Amino acid sequence: MEFRKIKSLRKEKKITLTELGERTGYSASFLSQIERGTNRPSLEALRKIADALDVTVASLLANEAPQVIQDEETSTHGYKVIRNSSGTIYNPWQTNSTYYDTLFNLPVHTNNMVISKIYIDAQSSSSGRKIAHNLCEINYVIKGEATVELQDEVLILHEGDAIFLEAFTQHNIINATENELMLFTLQF
Repeated sequence: MEFRKIKSLRKEKKITLTELGERTGYSASFLSQIERGTNRPSLEALRKIADALDVTVASLLANEAPQVIQDEETSTHGYKVIRNSSGTIYNPWQTNSTYYDTLFNLPVHTNNMVISKIYIDAQSSSSGRKIAHNLCEINYVIKGEATVELQDEVLILHEGDAIFLEAFTQHNIINATENELMLFTLQF
């Protein structure tokens, strides 16, 4: 992830990398690496940079979220649920052994992508509270039932269901059942 916003704010305020370094306690080289995306800053580093530029951390991250083509449901709610019954299975190679089940086809421009298989024990949750981060996220239920807490609502996802969450969408994934929950998660 590149933090171009830091560079543009710094130049707008006519602050050199050396001056920003003096204000934050970080070297100009380190700050340059952050601006170019070759070094990922900690939240503490972002806070110091934001303070030095007299802006919020959220404003530094605002334009860093990946951009995706949005449909009406995603634009309105900040998420999209695809139910298992959507029936998008197809076979592009015309073989008997391979079939594709397309969940999402989202054009994305980002430098960061995380793919995970997540296991959540019975009567537990992914984080213990609602969290938000600067990555879009797709969660696909492989096994079990997921309760997804969002800002103002709660959704139940069953095996084969998936949900797309916009960056900065507060959420918590809960396993309210007595069985293990397994999710495939893509963050980008």
